[in-house]
Amino acid sequence: MDMNNEHIASIKRKIALLEAELETALCPQPGPSDEGGQTITRRGDVEATARRQARHYASLSRCNDAIVHSTNAEALFQELCRIAVQYGGMSMAWIGRLDPDTRSLRPVAQAGDRIGEFLDEIKISFDADSPFGHGPAGIAVRENRPVCFQDFLHDPRTSPWHARAARFGLGAVAALPLRCNEAVVGVIALYADATDVFDEATRGLLERMATDIGFALDNFAHEAARVQALNELRESEQRYRALVEQSIAGVYLIQDQQLIYVNPHMAEMLGYGDAAELIGQHPLAIVAEQDRDRVTENIRLRLEGSIDRISYNFTAQCKHGGTIEVGANGARATYQGRPAIVGLMQDITEKTRAEELSRQHLAQLESAFMSTVQVATNLTDVRDSYTSRHARRVGEIAAAIGAELGLDARRQQGLLVAGSLHDIGKISIPMEILCTLDPLTPHERELIRKHPRTGYEILKGIDLPWPVAEVAHQHHERLDGSGYPQGLRGDAIILEARIVMVADVVESMSHDRPYRPGLGLDRALAEIERGAGTLYDAAVADTCLRLFRENGRSLPE
Repeated sequence: MDMNNEHIASIKRKIALLEAELETALCPQPGPSDEGGQTITRRGDVEATARRQARHYASLSRCNDAIVHSTNAEALFQELCRIAVQYGGMSMAWIGRLDPDTRSLRPVAQAGDRIGEFLDEIKISFDADSPFGHGPAGIAVRENRPVCFQDFLHDPRTSPWHARAARFGLGAVAALPLRCNEAVVGVIALYADATDVFDEATRGLLERMATDIGFALDNFAHEAARVQALNELRESEQRYRALVEQSIAGVYLIQDQQLIYVNPHMAEMLGYGDAAELIGQHPLAIVAEQDRDRVTENIRLRLEGSIDRISYNFTAQCKHGGTIEVGANGARATYQGRPAIVGLMQDITEKTRAEELSRQHLAQLESAFMSTVQVATNLTDVRDSYTSRHARRVGEIAAAIGAELGLDARRQQGLLVAGSLHDIGKISIPMEILCTLDPLTPHERELIRKHPRTGYEILKGIDLPWPVAEVAHQHHERLDGSGYPQGLRGDAIILEARIVMVADVVESMSHDRPYRPGLGLDRALAEIERGAGTLYDAAVADTCLRLFRENGRSLPE
């Protein structure tokens, strides 16, 4: 056991002190003579006490020596029992550990000629409610103090063991609690043949011994914890190394402008046969020239502590001149007490290619889709150029309102498409009705009021990423329910339709109609202001007014 030098020195000083005390005990001063030869009797008693104390001192000295040299609790316990019997004048000695489940003491070390027979099936408890819990060992555990029974055989508290004690000729018994980290973990029991052998001086020596044993147990526990921690750390490092070595991602460690570790997968990724080929190289050796400045800056920011972690992509330079696209995720760390960067690297070449192909494919789809929208608009234009120009301008105004409202680019594009197609249902209305300069008959007016439903029927079967069909169906609705064709109110009208309805009114009133000249933007905005919150969504109306009045937006041509 690696005990600290200060305590070893303390124990050695105790041993020296014990030897001095032993010498004093063996040479008692002569006392005055008494009548009737009492001096000889007292001297005999003193010499017997001195011899007993000498044995106890010798025993304590050897116990301290055992504490210094023992490497574990089991070996120390056995040696302490042996010393107590061989040098301390005890007939038997044993050490028991606490069993919390049964609240009993389980012997783990013993010494004495008949100790095995004595302990066979013996019951010793530290439970105060048990009849076997009132002996010296049980009391020592419960009260955490040395306990001496000077006449074990006649003490009523030890009645459960009287028959056994008589058979073995026991006189006095002492029990010392053994402590580890200030908690009682066991007890040492010492048995003498004679009674009244544990006088005050002897009890003091026993308390010293218990204290020193406790210190030894503390050190054993600390050493065991240290060894366990080291083993756990070693196992953790082994698991981590196995994980890193077998990882499907590249793992690297940078320190002092060098790669000081790379795992096999990273070496394989870059075309190296052995990871050792990369050790000691500058990190930029594996970075393509066009990305070196960026990688250098990212390394600097982490090592200086400006940022703790960063993820980025760069082009990596392979051993044989080729390149791959990699994604790196690295963090500032400490390795052997100095700053370092630990990170992961993954080959994303195929992923990058796939993403680029996906972007190209999506762009092609969007282009084809917008071309289809344009075809639909052109078909309307061939039949009715006024309606076509009106729809295009409504789409542009709606998209501008959406942008001012803070809608994302995707929804703005949807507004442009929905606005461009909102009147597609008019394809079912005869041209002479659309272009007439005469007042409409009730029948003609009813036909025109049906175009939102017709537009919905045309568009609803097309799989679009925006609610274009619903916008065509609802763009003539009004918040107060006065619109057509469904008479919807409030939130039943979707936001895109609320935006397109405002854009439709602004465009229709501002520009010429077949049956009247344009009324101008100011009149159109006044209508939106008048109906804000009743006919038109208040937020959409306010945004439209701000767009044209404050931001200076012009009507599209």
